[in-house]
Amino acid sequence: MKDIKAVGLSKSHGIKQLFTDISFTIREGEYVGLIGQNGSGKSSLLRIIAGADTPDAGTIEKSNDYRINYLPQEPSFDESHTIFEAVFSGDAPLIKTVRRYEEAVSNLANDSENVKHQEAYMRCEQEMNANDAWQAEVQYKTILNKLGLDNLEQKIGALSGGQIKRVGLAQVLMQAPDLLLLDEPTNHLDVDAIIWLETYLAHYKGALLLVTHDRYFLERVTNQMLEIKNGAIESYSGNYVSYLEQKAEREAIQQKMTEKQAKLYKNELAWMRKGAKARTTKQQARIHRFEDLAKDVKEAQGEEQNLEINFDSSRLGKRVFQLEDISLKAGEKEILNNFSHIFQASDRIGIVGKNGSGKTTFLKMLAGDVVPTSGILTIGETVKIGYYRQIMEPFPEDKRVINYLQEIAEEAQIADGTRVSVTELLETFLFPREMHGSLIRTLSGGERRRLYLLKLLMNQPNVLLFDEPTNDLDIETLTVLEDYLTSFQGAALVVSHDRYFLDKVVEKLIVIDAPSGPFLFYGNMTDYLEVADELYQPAPIKSEKEKTTVSDTKEKVKLTYSEQLEWSGIEEEIMLIEEAVSQAKEEMLEFSSDFTKLGELQIQVEEKEAQLAAKWERYEYLSQYAGE
Repeated sequence: MKDIKAVGLSKSHGIKQLFTDISFTIREGEYVGLIGQNGSGKSSLLRIIAGADTPDAGTIEKSNDYRINYLPQEPSFDESHTIFEAVFSGDAPLIKTVRRYEEAVSNLANDSENVKHQEAYMRCEQEMNANDAWQAEVQYKTILNKLGLDNLEQKIGALSGGQIKRVGLAQVLMQAPDLLLLDEPTNHLDVDAIIWLETYLAHYKGALLLVTHDRYFLERVTNQMLEIKNGAIESYSGNYVSYLEQKAEREAIQQKMTEKQAKLYKNELAWMRKGAKARTTKQQARIHRFEDLAKDVKEAQGEEQNLEINFDSSRLGKRVFQLEDISLKAGEKEILNNFSHIFQASDRIGIVGKNGSGKTTFLKMLAGDVVPTSGILTIGETVKIGYYRQIMEPFPEDKRVINYLQEIAEEAQIADGTRVSVTELLETFLFPREMHGSLIRTLSGGERRRLYLLKLLMNQPNVLLFDEPTNDLDIETLTVLEDYLTSFQGAALVVSHDRYFLDKVVEKLIVIDAPSGPFLFYGNMTDYLEVADELYQPAPIKSEKEKTTVSDTKEKVKLTYSEQLEWSGIEEEIMLIEEAVSQAKEEMLEFSSDFTKLGELQIQVEEKEAQLAAKWERYEYLSQYAGE
């Protein structure tokens, strides 16, 4: 059995000590999740194990033939290479064998009469047989297909950052090393690819160490957990759920110990205040114990510091966005075609679909960055948008953290009406005072994301647009953000591939890439995934004999979960459509002599009244079971 050991590792970054004298072992068959706050050193630890960085102290112990492959957050390749050259660039024996065979097949296909190509093909085919590499070839093609890498002749330089990440993931999976190191492997994957990757890694033959914010992924893949906390490392057996249970038990015990320690500290403090003098050896020892105890209590109090999001938001009216017959394109790709929807003040909506389906373009349209091809987009008068972009605005690298926020305001208002300073806000976002004067270029990727989120919320928006907010944020930040959004007094629209985040935050989904066009689904992501296959299947055509009436079927007794959510918002939807009808009729009176405008308004009224009739019909149906 092959093991790898980290012994006494220490690492600092600038003035910050990431971890000190940490040790652990990863054994074959262990799938380890590595968690910790942004900036705690997770990525640094992966780089040290991979040999891409060196520790300040300590060693990595492994056998000479132990193979490690590492997927960084942002992999890089030679831009002149093709995807094929990138993913088959490894030195694993099977990789070399399959690469030579694929090249021989390609050469023979391009020039089948060439004798050299024929001979090379025969040699490679024999080599594939001798090394039993046919199954590996099938596996490689499956990996590439599942990660959406179909055009292997495409140049790396022509790919997006997300596509390059998938190329990097394919490369390390195909290498099948003794230890896979994966830094945020689910970033830039759609839900189908993430579910496939879960299954693939759960049956991996080597060992695995991964950093990810995706809690469902951690739960379903890992059997060990490591947490970097306050420069040390803590080990937990089992998956993410087991980690939460064990951590709660440890913290309960620690709380009891801290209470006893605090009581002892109080007694010792009273004794010290009486003016004890170090005249005797006994008194000297007690003073030293007090100093040590004071240090321990201070450190324990520091450990209890938690991220807090408690911002106030500006007032929001009932109408947020009203989309009327919107068509939207990204290049030649059609995203929306005559799509209509009214977003309301209390909406929690997830925008979901495969990579490249246009989710980000949809958010950009709502934010005003992209103009729809046709149709009417009306934004409520009181709407104040906070747009958390997937690709952040460039940071001023040589600006200090506190100055970056002071450009927005010196203080902000929190939910209870209190005004708090930028210094206090930074501390609640886990930037200790010694970091306030740090240059932004010294921050980790996750710390930058947290600073970006703080800047956005300081503006007190009442409509939040989130584009992949879970990328590069640690689990603690996500947990607090989820709690904040559940009580947020405004609307939130979220593009995310993180099923856990969507399950906790949203109540409805807009499925943007459905075969018959975008549609609204009442429920969260898990609800949707349970029925997605059925939704995409065409309804079977029944013969007259098979057709039944409602009375012939099993009697319905109560609303489904998604219908309950629909019922809770249908009255407000009806009210908003009625307002739109009234407004259009008022405009008809105003433009009574403009027959062109009058005709347009008449069409609007007829369409809205048809929508209203359909809503009332739905209302009557749901009301039959709402009280059950």
